[in-house]
Amino acid sequence: MAEDKQIDLLKSLIENKEKIEKDIEEAKKRIIPTVNIINILGCAYDEVKNSSLLHNIFKIKFKYENKEIDFAKDFSEYIIKEKLKNDSLNINSSKIESYNEIYSSSEGWRKIDLLIKADNFEIIIENKIWADDQPNQLKDYYNNRINENKNNDKIKDNIFIVYLTRNRDKPKEISVDRELIEELENKNKICYLSHDDIAEWIRNSILNKYQFLKDEKFQLIYSALIQIAYNEKYISKKTEENKMELNEIKKYVDFNLLLKEENDLYKKVNELNKSIELFENVKKVIADKKGEIILENESVKNDIKYSVDVGNYLKEKGINGAILKEEHIINSIKNGYSKNIILSITPTWHHLYIMLEQGVSWLSISIYGTNGNFINKMKKEEDIIKKIEEILNGYDEEGEGGDYDCIYCKYINIEKDKPEETAQKIIDLYNLLKEKITQ
Repeated sequence: MAEDKQIDLLKSLIENKEKIEKDIEEAKKRIIPTVNIINILGCAYDEVKNSSLLHNIFKIKFKYENKEIDFAKDFSEYIIKEKLKNDSLNINSSKIESYNEIYSSSEGWRKIDLLIKADNFEIIIENKIWADDQPNQLKDYYNNRINENKNNDKIKDNIFIVYLTRNRDKPKEISVDRELIEELENKNKICYLSHDDIAEWIRNSILNKYQFLKDEKFQLIYSALIQIAYNEKYISKKTEENKMELNEIKKYVDFNLLLKEENDLYKKVNELNKSIELFENVKKVIADKKGEIILENESVKNDIKYSVDVGNYLKEKGINGAILKEEHIINSIKNGYSKNIILSITPTWHHLYIMLEQGVSWLSISIYGTNGNFINKMKKEEDIIKKIEEILNGYDEEGEGGDYDCIYCKYINIEKDKPEETAQKIIDLYNLLKEKITQ
């Protein structure tokens, strides 16, 4: 039976998993060496850091030979004109800015991965690498942005969505209902991109378009773009190394056996579709198992409960911010990481903020920031550093700040530190930074 052949194929791949991995490692030695700095740093598949890298491309703007170079504008042209076939919107006259990890509304808790905002349109970019869709996620993003621009018809009527995944996947109904998806598709307001598409955009719309970037004085931008483009292909499994991996795997897929009883085209295609469906379901089962293993861990469960208690204490003390409920923490941590609490110190939230973040084996209070003036002030004034050390009882990590590097981080021992004590530390940090940094 057809199902038996599919099961036999699945069993063969599982049984030969170690041999396939060994063959792939041997084959890698025969290809031209590559260096993926982003992967070396352990960030290749990190959605937060990937969004930050893309944001840092979009925010590049400068003048060259009296011509304005604006990568956010180039990307907007690519999405609106090329992908969504909208020629009526004037992009060239627009002032365009890029935002990373921005709240979808002034009153909501959801944050958009990337938002490109102009005076006559907005592009919401939802970046998915490993994370699953969350309840009403895209629907809330879209409706919140419409509500935020309810008094500006130019923007309200021109809000677009880019759903960025490894393989141009579509969002699930848990994130956005079919009716809204159909409406967005019919009005050409949603675009499905792969990370490989981003790589091709970097190559065609930036590197090939702006040949002067090869000049020595632009080498930092040029080399960064090369690395980011390569990593985008790496995410979508489109590099030479990935192609080699596929070729090695093909050796263990017996298509003759799988299709030997099928003679006409329809039956062959149907048979292969069934195999694709089987393996997609296997992938989902494995991902679900990963989440199950994480959520079964007592330490993870204790950290979740602890975070909720910290959040409740903050609310009792009148502290407002993005304080996740238990169900939202569970949805996030099953993918390996969760931002359980975010308190913004500055009006532009990401310029300086405090976070209670959770991994599969740790919980920490961290200070993050993207504004160089605030970061420098914090690091150069000894009384501020001393006070931070006093509040946290020392810190475990120190970074340079920026889009994804912490400034200070203190790991929490929930056996020793009571939730209200941790909450009070967060409050004390919040008050200190509000007083000393933003005044």
